[in-house]
Amino acid sequence: MFDGIEAVCFDAYGTLVEITDKRGAIRQLFKAFPPEKRVELKHRLMRESRPISDWLELFDVGIDPVAALDIQERVRIEVSSVVVRPRMADIWAMLRAKGLRLAICSNLARSYGLAVRGSLLDPPDVEVFSYEVGAIKPEREIYTHVLDQLSLDPGKVLFVGDTVRSDINGPRLAGFRAIHVADLETAMRPA
Repeated sequence: MFDGIEAVCFDAYGTLVEITDKRGAIRQLFKAFPPEKRVELKHRLMRESRPISDWLELFDVGIDPVAALDIQERVRIEVSSVVVRPRMADIWAMLRAKGLRLAICSNLARSYGLAVRGSLLDPPDVEVFSYEVGAIKPEREIYTHVLDQLSLDPGKVLFVGDTVRSDINGPRLAGFRAIHVADLETAMRPA
């Protein structure tokens, strides 16, 4: 699996970390928007570095202040409950011990990216978060950011994630090797 690989790039949520107290914050944010503004929000939410509160003001949706506070509180609770998924700290350490460089590439709203950073004891060599680079998976541009920061050819990077479209097919189209996180967990299981 690691023959010729020099770096492993992980998706964040559902792969490397998880929210242990899910409150449906982003779903509530979308519900607060009129249908005609949801498409633009969907396009911009993970491409721009803004706190959740800014989105309500930016789009001037006229949301009730109590509902706005509820959304912000849901986000706060969710991001404060982000933890490394079971076994992933051990897998991360095993990959480091193999001398591999480690990266994270994920589609995130800003608050959730900050939570990823805060949850890792050993920071990655490279982070590419959609809200910082203005591109989302499976767009080729976001994978190019990973390669540029790693200074590697795509065939030397193994992408690991939990969604076929964004974490398997997208990276493969960009030239990466890619596997589902469950397959990595199985392969890295102690004998």
